[in-house]
Amino acid sequence: MPVQAMVKVIAQVIGTYFVVFAGCGSVAVNKIYGSVTFPGICVTWGLIVMVMIYTVTHISGAHFNPAVTITLAIFRRFSYTQVPLYIFAQLLASILASGTLAIMLDVTPKTFLGTIPVGSIG
Repeated sequence: MPVQAMVKVIAQVIGTYFVVFAGCGSVAVNKIYGSVTFPGICVTWGLIVMVMIYTVTHISGAHFNPAVTITLAIFRRFSYTQVPLYIFAQLLASILASGTLAIMLDVTPKTFLGTIPVGSIG
């Protein structure tokens, strides 16, 4: 992998990590401790996206989302050869950020934010 591509991938990892960490972290902290509130969550998401865009746009384009990467490639604003690298970086960063939040916060079944299946598997 050329150095230029490596720098872009690292920028995507850093940007996506902080977007997921701050955004999802604000939601989780609000759910667990009730101290962020809905406007606080909105401001957190908006500010972290803005800061990361200003930070890494000149390096990697600041996609932070596989859907954005794929859409830019479809409309020929982004090279198809870099799409797998960017998607890998974005998925890796989101897993790392989620793992960091899981380690930092006390997540119990009561504070679980996902959907819980009910009924039979069939």
